[in-house]
Amino acid sequence: MSYSNIVEKVRAFNRFYMPAMNLLGNHYLGSEYSVTEARVFFEIYQSEGCNAAHIARVMNIDKSYLSKILAGYEKSGYLWKVSSARDRRAWDLFLTEKGKQRAEELIRKSNEEIEAILRELSAEDRLRMEQAFDTIIELLQKGGCYNENRSI
Repeated sequence: MSYSNIVEKVRAFNRFYMPAMNLLGNHYLGSEYSVTEARVFFEIYQSEGCNAAHIARVMNIDKSYLSKILAGYEKSGYLWKVSSARDRRAWDLFLTEKGKQRAEELIRKSNEEIEAILRELSAEDRLRMEQAFDTIIELLQKGGCYNENRSI
């Protein structure tokens, strides 16, 4: 069985989707952050008290790159850490009030940007899109992709 047709469709979708949603570059939603850096905010915001291993696993990113991001957030006053009661080698991560406000601002801007795109679609097309996303997520999870259905 050849996978070339579906592989090309997935790649074509990525080539379309990434720039259409402004996910390329280092200034996600006009901020000073890349998509990855902004997503780290979201993961800590959504999973307060999580540790770096959790974020690295959920986001499938390099632990040393994540460590650099977290150190920058801590230095900027967005993040504080507490030694984990479950694993003394790990730190539980929390956003400061300033960090929570920054995460909420990024979430709000992202929601507004997506809503602006969706406004151009009919109710029927929005429903088709919602169902298509549900199907894609279901099939990718069935195929073994780890996905907590989270995005920023």
